[in-house]
Order: sequence, then structure tokens, then C-alpha cells
Amino acid sequence: MATITLYASRVNLMPGLFGSLKGSVNSYTGSLDLLRRGALGIDSSICDLEDVISALRSSSDTQEALEEFWGDLQEAAEDFIDEVAEIDEEVSELIATAEEDFYSLYDYLRPEDGSWLDSIGDFFSDLLSDSWDFLAGLCQSATEWIRAHRDEIAEVLHKLVDLGEELIGHVKDFLDDHPWIGEFFSFLGDAAGFVYDNLISPLIDLASYIYDNTPLHYLGDFLYDKFKDLATLIISGVGRLINTDEFGWVVDKVITLLSPVIEIGKIWTAEKLPGGDFVVGLIGAIDPDGDGVYHIKQDTWQGWGPIGYNPGYDNVFRYGVEADGNSIDVYKTYDFTFDGQEFVFWAWKGDYMNLGAGSETGIYINSGDDFHYLTGTDYALDMSMTLSYDANNDGIFSEDEVLFDYNPFTDNSQNGGKPWANDGRQWWVNGFDTNTQNVQAEQLQSVTTVRFDSLENGDEMYEALKTSVGEDGNISTTNNGHWEFDDENHTATLTW
Repeated sequence: MATITLYASRVNLMPGLFGSLKGSVNSYTGSLDLLRRGALGIDSSICDLEDVISALRSSSDTQEALEEFWGDLQEAAEDFIDEVAEIDEEVSELIATAEEDFYSLYDYLRPEDGSWLDSIGDFFSDLLSDSWDFLAGLCQSATEWIRAHRDEIAEVLHKLVDLGEELIGHVKDFLDDHPWIGEFFSFLGDAAGFVYDNLISPLIDLASYIYDNTPLHYLGDFLYDKFKDLATLIISGVGRLINTDEFGWVVDKVITLLSPVIEIGKIWTAEKLPGGDFVVGLIGAIDPDGDGVYHIKQDTWQGWGPIGYNPGYDNVFRYGVEADGNSIDVYKTYDFTFDGQEFVFWAWKGDYMNLGAGSETGIYINSGDDFHYLTGTDYALDMSMTLSYDANNDGIFSEDEVLFDYNPFTDNSQNGGKPWANDGRQWWVNGFDTNTQNVQAEQLQSVTTVRFDSLENGDEMYEALKTSVGEDGNISTTNNGHWEFDDENHTATLTW
């Protein structure tokens, strides 16, 4: 674009303006000349006009000078504009050439030309935006309505379950009336069992014998270690991908659309309706006491080393929970060196959707990239946890507001009567109260107590953590928790 294009219309008016001024002066000069000539014809006996004539002659000379001045100025202005226009054209060509040279090097920065397709795209973009706002508002309104009518919804769900059980009863009656159907499926089951016992199982035993009694197990161990390294690398890369606001935006949209279903799922789990325990059981959660408080077992798939944890998980978790109108909070120590590796204690508290109000504290090991951490299953300790809920929002966590007090190391009843958690030791202590739904993180207080003497060289780990956290117990990556240390018993307590 030319450098003076925006002002061309105004600049081009200048010669005309000067011309008008010159014409006005010329017209005025003519009028003065006529007046002077008329004055010379007046008889001097009537009045003495010599002084008047002299003044008119002088004024006429002045106007002639002005006329000449404006004429010269007009010519100068026209010459100036011609010169500027010439320079402007040269500059414009130079800019266009430089612009093309720039975009030839950085073509990805070249702006796209607008077209009718762009206009159509903008129209549908606005339309979809308006449609999304309407749909999201509808989903959120439905979620709020379900929360406000929680008891009525629960009653309806129980009736649906009763209806389902009645239908199942009719199916059983039908099968009882037609025994050949059951006998047929029983035959198929027996046939499958025969094949497994007499073909598949012996082959498995033979493969295990060959693997254990030949050098194959060395190769197997080597390949498995490589597989774990590759899995760690891939999971770390995925973690970096999902640790973005763009991915979080997608999570927010998906959870917003599913929020009414998620809300019904919360009621389903809390009411212990059929299938509820199966769903939470997919992540290894069990309710050993049948009181609605779940704990995730130590041998769940999440305990496989490469699964670990990284900030990407937190990003997805945070966006998902906040899209549902609730919140989650995170605490993480700085890395501290123990047993030749970098460790952290990572903790969470807040709303866990269908699992309710919950809290976790785990031991993790830096994978080497300072982003992804492996699960510290080989460093399980005596860890206990208490979670309190400030329902009144008064900032006070009293004893009657404790949701659970979980101590699996000293109380095997917490494990359902069997020590499935490393004889009670935990690399990841956790608890979730499905009876308390839709909470904010600041309404919860989590207290995790770690007794390090339950590990063979736990005293070294204790000292490393204490040094990393600092004497005041407040130094961490989040700085919203407080550690207290008992040197006599090698016990550390995190309160936040």
C-alpha cells in the first residue's frame, strides 16, 4: 500500500485551494482598480480625493503582490505533490518487494486472503459457539437439578433396579421352564474347561518350565526391562501432550456434556446399586467395611512402575473436576535423594466425582526426565491417613467432621480381613467417601502419617525428606502443606 494513500484525497485538494485563494485575490484586485478609476472621475471641486486614490493605488499594489505569491505557492505545491507521489511509488514498490521476499522465506506466516468461504466459516463458527453455549447451559442446569433432587433421583433409581431384578426373575423362570437351554450352555462350559485343562494348561506349564530352566529367562528379563523403559518414555510423552490448556479445554467440554450422567453415577455409587462396585473396582477400589468409604488396593494396575504419575494427569484431573463445579488440590515435595534415586511425596485432596470426597498420598521416583515419576512400590511404608470435611465452611476441622481414619498397617480389618496391602504397608495410601459428594478442596483437611522404621533403611529416607522439606516443614513445590517430624520414632506427618 502506498505510504500516503490514506491522505491522498486531502493532499490533492491543496492546489485547488491555493487556486481559489489566488482567484479571490485577483477578483479583489480588479474591484480595487475599478474603484480607483471611478474616483479619478470625480471633480476635485467636490472633494479632495487625492489621499483616497493614493491609498487605493497602494492597496492595489499589495493585492497584486499577494496574487503573485499565491500563484508561486500553488506551483510549488504542485511540484511538491508530484515529487512525493514519485517517491511514494518507489517506496511502495520497495515495500512490496521486501514483503514478498519475507513471505518467501516464512511462507507459514503469510496471511490468508479473505474469501466468501471465510465468511461462511465465520458464520458457522458463531452459530456453533451459540449452540455450544446453549447446550452447555442445558447440561449444567440438568446437573444442578439432579443435585437439588438427589433423594428423589435415588428413589427412582432404586425402583428401576427393582424392575430390572423382576425382569431377570422372569428370565430365570423361562430358563427353568426350558432346561435344555441351560444344559446346552453347561455343555459349552464343560467343553471349554476340558480344552483348557488338557491342552492350554499343559502348554502353559511347559512354557514356564522351559523359560525358568533355560537362559530364556535372562532374555525375557532383558526384553521386559526394555519394554518398561519404552513404556515410560511413551507415557511421559503422552503426559506432556495432555499437560496443555488446549487438551484441558477438550476435557472441560467433554465433562460438561457428560455432567448429568456423571451426577447420576455419583448417586448410583453412593447408593451401592448393582454394578457400582464393579465400576470403581476397575481402578482397584474396594469398600472393606461396607460403609461407603473406598480404598484402592496396592496391587492395582496403577501400581505398575511405568504408569507412575506426572503433571499431565493433574491437568486432566483438574479440568475434569472443575468442569463439574468442584475442585482438587495438589501437594508435592521437591525431589530428595535416597538409595541413589530421586524421590517425591505427592498428595491430593478434593472431589473425586463418583468416589466422592477423597485424599491420596504416594511415593514416586523420578524417571530421569524431571517430568514423569515411577510408582515407588518397592518402598512401601507404614502410612495412615485421616480426612476431615468442613461442612460448615468455618475453617475448623473438628473430630466429628472426620470422614475416615485409615490405618492399614496396624488394623487388618481395614483390609477386609486380609493383608492385601504389603502386610499393611503402603506406597500409596488413599481413601474416598462416597457419602460426601460435590466438595471443594479447601473444605477438606488431609493428614498423612508416615512411619519410616517400617522400611529396612527407612531412617535414611526420613532424614533425606526432612532435609528437603526444611526445618519449618513448609518447603515444597506447592507450599500449601506442613510437615512435622518426630526424630525419636522416625515419623513424619503431613497436614494440609
